Amino acid sequence: GDDWQAYLRKLYFEETGKDNPSDEELRRFDKGRKSKKKVSNDEWESATDPDSRIGKMKDGRFHLKYKAENAVDLETQVIVSAEVYYGNRGDTHTIEDTVNSAKTHLRETCPEKEVQEVVADKGYHSEHVLDVLQNESDLRTYIPEPDRKYQRTWTDKSPQREAAYRRNRRRTKGNRGRRLQRHRSERVERTFAHLCDTGGSRRTWLRGLEKVQKRYMSAAMAYNLGQIMRKLVGAGKPRYAAVLAERALSRLCAVWEVLTRPGSLLADSPRQQNQNLAIHASLSA
Repeated sequence: GDDWQAYLRKLYFEETGKDNPSDEELRRFDKGRKSKKKVSNDEWESATDPDSRIGKMKDGRFHLKYKAENAVDLETQVIVSAEVYYGNRGDTHTIEDTVNSAKTHLRETCPEKEVQEVVADKGYHSEHVLDVLQNESDLRTYIPEPDRKYQRTWTDKSPQREAAYRRNRRRTKGNRGRRLQRHRSERVERTFAHLCDTGGSRRTWLRGLEKVQKRYMSAAMAYNLGQIMRKLVGAGKPRYAAVLAERALSRLCAVWEVLTRPGSLLADSPRQQNQNLAIHASLSA
């Protein structure tokens, strides 16, 4: 519950035994510390946002953060589930909740569709995860195994867990597994680029897991709406729809110019010369 200055004063008193140091002494002391600069989530809590957690960002810096996770249909590229978790929860602890959330959303919207396969990166690889997804949820997994420095021991594990591990390895190294991994790296990561970078959801000024979840889900809904618009009219964003309308109008003008050019059939026809021609173009975006 202390602020950073009070926290530094406690550490300064523990190491030096001196009380009431000056600001210059605190800055010099804080700059000279090495391992003690790390702060644990068990010891530290934000006074303004208790749901946030200390974690490492993509650029290597440490901030108070949340963890976003998307479940994407690789065929339609639609986000089936967009979840936000505490920032200190690992990938292997959240994948089950995300898969169950995707199942629920599909059951409510498309009862004829169901989750059959789970494709993820190597950060989600875990014996427990493979065991639960395959043996309990009856799903096929395609999760590559990270490089490990030691040999696995199966004497203290159940045969079902070992069988799930080996089935996942066999599927991942097959042609279908490699193709699905290429689709995952292209289409799933693209959703994060649209939501977090283009959509501005990389940073948030909201506080609380529930509010951050609503904000992130709104961005996912906008992304799915763009996918539907792209299927219907060929443009997923209003700006690109305006570009398509401009292209269509320019082509229409070019056709009209060709038809009315001297020597063309339209220009040489007496009947057509005495008529007022009107072109009505309706462009919807």
